[in-house]
Amino acid sequence: IVALNSQKEYEKAAEKIRRLEQLVEPTDKITQQFILRCKALAYFPEDYPASRDLLLQALSLTLPDFDFDHISDYLLGIEEVKILNQIANSYSEAGDRRFAIHIYRQLFEDSRKQLLNTEAKVSLVIMLSYNYSRLLGLERRYEEEIEVATIGQQACIQYNKTRGLGGLLLNIAYAQHGLGLDNESKSNLIDAYFAYRLMKDDGSCTIIQKYAKETFDMELNF
Repeated sequence: IVALNSQKEYEKAAEKIRRLEQLVEPTDKITQQFILRCKALAYFPEDYPASRDLLLQALSLTLPDFDFDHISDYLLGIEEVKILNQIANSYSEAGDRRFAIHIYRQLFEDSRKQLLNTEAKVSLVIMLSYNYSRLLGLERRYEEEIEVATIGQQACIQYNKTRGLGGLLLNIAYAQHGLGLDNESKSNLIDAYFAYRLMKDDGSCTIIQKYAKETFDMELNF
């Protein structure tokens, strides 16, 4: 289900979700929570209010009366962090980047204290670093964007997590250009391009090529 959602094969994912719903026990809150989180993406990939309603239902299964202003007060599991990441993204895509950043700031600061101890949790830190830094860049908070993205970049290198590296390098390059550090930005754009190319992510390579051409009149056709 997760793989199909990540590949945007939403109809196939929905079919698998329906099969899982037939198997899960009503008292199994963890699996029920997973189902709701996956439904939010598979059923409503671009309907952010509807998606958020499902995600809030999922969160309430294990964290009733959740307070978005005091996230660090809760001991969060991996599934709950993923739900909060999707909720923050839904706010961002609906135009409320400030509230999304409010969620990411708390999640990211808390995760750095607690989560760097298992492979799954390291992946969460990298995911949060990418999403949080991207929104900081859109708000022109470039120094913070570089700081947060660099933490994710270092985690990719330290824990051999190549998949997240291209996006983090792109975020750093974007912020460096915003600060007038164009030579550094170009260098990181090239690294980001090759990071995506090594992962056979042609779509992201095309995005970087377009950005490099429009921003620096630089051709990335290696």
